[in-house]
Amino acid sequence: MAKRSAHQVITCDGIRVAFDLYEQPRRDVALIICHGFFKSKETVIFQQLASRLAGDQDVICMDFRGHGVSGGEFTFSAREDADLAAVLAWARVRYPRLRVMGFSLGGAIAINTLSKQPDGVEALIAVSAPAAFGDIEFKFWTPEVIRTGIQGLGRGAGCRPGNPFIKKDRPIDCVVHLEGMPLLFIHGTKDAIVGVQHSHRLFAAAKQPKHLEIVNGGSHAEALFRDDPEGFIQMITTWQQAMRNGSK
Repeated sequence: MAKRSAHQVITCDGIRVAFDLYEQPRRDVALIICHGFFKSKETVIFQQLASRLAGDQDVICMDFRGHGVSGGEFTFSAREDADLAAVLAWARVRYPRLRVMGFSLGGAIAINTLSKQPDGVEALIAVSAPAAFGDIEFKFWTPEVIRTGIQGLGRGAGCRPGNPFIKKDRPIDCVVHLEGMPLLFIHGTKDAIVGVQHSHRLFAAAKQPKHLEIVNGGSHAEALFRDDPEGFIQMITTWQQAMRNGSK
């Protein structure tokens, strides 16, 4: 079983960002997990996911600003690139190989950040990522979204929101700059928050190597793991194996 330890870094704009490291001895690769809105590294589902994925690599599970025990206020992907950049800088001096997995807005942040700072990252998995925040910002308070959100309530959930109107990069514009980085897009057909068309758009805009997994009847982001843990893990491990073999 992987050993779990708590760490923190300071971003370029002075925000304290917390993360947990799930590690085993003599690993040369780590996966950074980026949660979405209202979640954190303390959310039970992300702890379960990190523990499962730590069988094949070390796992870094972080809190974006305004979430969990990190400082600051959440800016809905406008400034969170600094959070991921700080964690990447910490990881790059310890691991020669890095991977990133982002859920929902965490996926958007990952795409935007890696389009500018790809060094050392060998693969990106974007789960239920929006193509652009402007296309989803008015969907947070619909009945379907509220029902989806209630299912995810529990320990570690919550957010300290900041200004949602700060100018944001659009993942659909940034994904084209990830040429050469293997990309896996995962999306459920019943996603009420970020419609499945977002991953179709991102996949169409992205350059090879890339792969798209559509989960029939699947919900939003980490709910895909919650509702079918074995199926979700199998998707990841199958793609990682194919990536190593150079077939996707």
